[in-house]
Amino acid sequence: MRGFIEFVVRFKNAITLIVLVVMSLSFMSIGNLSDLGGFRAVIVGSIGWIQSVFAWIPNPVALKAENTALRELNLQLAVEAARSRQAMLENATLRSMLKLPAMTDHRLIAADVIGKTTTQQRNYATINMGRADGVREDMSVINDAGLVGIVIGASEHFAVLQLLINRDTRVSAKVQRTRVDGIVQWEGENILVLKNVPRTLDVRVGDRILTSNYSARYPANIVIGTVRMADDEANTLFRRIVVDPSVNFSTLEQVFVVDAKPNPERLALERRIDERTPGRIAP
Repeated sequence: MRGFIEFVVRFKNAITLIVLVVMSLSFMSIGNLSDLGGFRAVIVGSIGWIQSVFAWIPNPVALKAENTALRELNLQLAVEAARSRQAMLENATLRSMLKLPAMTDHRLIAADVIGKTTTQQRNYATINMGRADGVREDMSVINDAGLVGIVIGASEHFAVLQLLINRDTRVSAKVQRTRVDGIVQWEGENILVLKNVPRTLDVRVGDRILTSNYSARYPANIVIGTVRMADDEANTLFRRIVVDPSVNFSTLEQVFVVDAKPNPERLALERRIDERTPGRIAP
């Protein structure tokens, strides 16, 4: 029954035409044409009424096409809305990053993060800039929030970064308020620790931690994070200082490579000292 209704709805105009032609031929063969005028008016009115009766029946073909068009339009609107939100977020990020060149004397190379790798406790990222763009090994990487890491490998058009949240990373750092210095290391998850700080020195919760002038790899005065906890370690002369990194590594998308390499003479000297002194870690 449903198939019959769909057939009638789809071809209702053709069926109406056929019925009219048959009726017209029948009347023309059985009577005088002049006597059919009034009857013609009745037939036309009846057909109009019949069409109005069937007009409420939905056309499945037309409904299917309309639903398809609406779904496509809804998908396009969803994509455009997502692009608009992404553009707003990127615009806010880039506005913040535009302030960076005024904070350093070095040239900055803008790059996008195109990949992240997590292997046990070694966290790396890949950027879309390489040697052809001036990126070299041992260059520091920052963003508008602070220190991101350091370049450990570069090809012509790509580079790999060792992130701050990497167990092999050591950063010579200082407390901005009191100039107390120490070494920042990663302890897993989202925790950094400022080490080698004696109990007698002044470090408080909320203090900002920066890169220090003692580092051979990282430019001075780059924000690392903020002190979350500063307690005395049991059975030692040092304090346990936990630092929250200022960079959100889970949402890292844009970075700047600092076009400044460590002094090779200094690196060579410190490397020789390291070889003579086992256990010494150069920040």
